[in-house]
Amino acid sequence: MKPRIYLDNNATTALDPEVAEIMIQDLSSPPANPSSLHAFGQEAKRKLLGARQTIASYLKVKPVEILFTSGGTESMNFLLKGLIDSSSKPHIITSNVEHSCIEKTLQELEKKGCEVTYLLAGLRCFVSTDEIEKAIQPNTKLLVFSAVNGETGVKQDLEVLSSLALKHNIPLVIDGVALLGKEEFSIPKGITGMGFSAHKFHGPKGVGFVFLKSHTKICPLLTGGGQEYGFRSGTENLTGILGLAKAILLLKDKLPLATKKMQSLRDSFEEKLLKNLPTLHINGSAPRICNVSNIAFPGVDAETLLIQLDLQGIAASHGSACSSGALEPSRILTQMGLSSSLTKSSLRFTLSRDTTEEEIDQAVFLLTHLVKNL
Repeated sequence: MKPRIYLDNNATTALDPEVAEIMIQDLSSPPANPSSLHAFGQEAKRKLLGARQTIASYLKVKPVEILFTSGGTESMNFLLKGLIDSSSKPHIITSNVEHSCIEKTLQELEKKGCEVTYLLAGLRCFVSTDEIEKAIQPNTKLLVFSAVNGETGVKQDLEVLSSLALKHNIPLVIDGVALLGKEEFSIPKGITGMGFSAHKFHGPKGVGFVFLKSHTKICPLLTGGGQEYGFRSGTENLTGILGLAKAILLLKDKLPLATKKMQSLRDSFEEKLLKNLPTLHINGSAPRICNVSNIAFPGVDAETLLIQLDLQGIAASHGSACSSGALEPSRILTQMGLSSSLTKSSLRFTLSRDTTEEEIDQAVFLLTHLVKNL
């Protein structure tokens, strides 16, 4: 059986063995709820506090500013719905190339009376500060952007966005899912909230967290027993949270070397493909994160190519994994203004810190062969 090559790491990453070990240890421990007052519960609470401290320390924020969730989608729903009072008909600024958890949540808020400006990112997949500033109105109550576009890898400048938010005294919410684990960063003081998901950086699925700046007034998305400082009720997924904290801890050892490795392999992948297939087109021309390559193969049907790659043991994607498995042209590429033919010929390849040079060379060889045949 031929070895499989996984180049769909923005969909999910492999669980790090050290993370799995920590989770298995907790699953093998006596039953315990962090909210219980007995010794079992207090031990669980100690572990929970330790995990929160680990994450806060890595991001250089306060432990009270870390709130555990089920992942990126819940995190962004919590921030967007919690910070906005739709009854006051507020104005929100975002871009037209955001992840569906932002786009669909804002569409829901629009139905409740909010006004949303969707700035056009264009072929660069990037929104400039000038464009954002021009869109600000007296009733603008929220700025919402992704730190990294999950499909093209194009980055927004968090420091610049933060300065703009502070200048106009407008809350700024950032989707950090495609950023954490790819390169080192700090959270500028102008950011009100950020959402993250563990399975995007070799942690477990079904757990994530929010950074929420201290003293921010926000309505909880889930109400009940008052866990997570009253912002997110429900018994904490302690096993998942411990896995998340371990995945964060590993980043301290593995970055920035892993960033340099992914950058080098991604650049090599594109350079070798361009040499063999000079008509291909890299989607998103603004500065990109180290692990993403979104490529159009003119004249080739991407769905057919994706299936052929899978048969050859290579996993790639046609776009975001959050589309119920639908093999439809990428909404992001379409809204960037890419032609229909290029959109339908585009695939996304995303690396992880585990990707090897041998895997990249094999992927280049097979891709070149398949594209020329198709």
